[in-house]
Amino acid sequence: MFAIYHQTGENCDLVKSVSIAGVLSAHIATVAETVVPKEENDALAWKLSGHDLCCAIREKFSFEQDPASCKVVVDATYTRADALVLDINHVWGFSYHDWTPILLRMSVLFKGDRPKGKATPVEHFRLDSQEEEFVHEFLYLQCGYGGGTRNWGRMGYTNAALLWPDAFAHLLGQIGFTQESR
Repeated sequence: MFAIYHQTGENCDLVKSVSIAGVLSAHIATVAETVVPKEENDALAWKLSGHDLCCAIREKFSFEQDPASCKVVVDATYTRADALVLDINHVWGFSYHDWTPILLRMSVLFKGDRPKGKATPVEHFRLDSQEEEFVHEFLYLQCGYGGGTRNWGRMGYTNAALLWPDAFAHLLGQIGFTQESR
């Protein structure tokens, strides 16, 4: 589950659950307008910061909070009684004509019991005071620079991206580059 949370000091409150697949697909289309791949088999590398993703979601879903005080999060354990809420810090994509492997860089915001049980959002929490540690996830969209369904990949919904050597090298390079430049 993806959602927007508003942060006030150390407290985070749920604003609304959102879908980011359409927002990412729209971003791919915008990038493709300025950087047109020469051939159908060429790939288009792109990136989006967590803040820019939040601004795009705000524009699409019309919420009032300032994006500077908001976080785009993944509730990674939504179907379980325990909660792991992760802040999306960065998104990298490697779009082919009709699909896109994506890498999310996230950091832990909250880890603990889910107050109202399985498959319910954590409506309010205090930020974990642990040292920032990045967590990465590969996923893919059934949408590329030539269009597509704007749905997540079939295998496991959003996981199990099949990474060809060019996409794998690019996305791993982003992890290595940004880890060194922290």
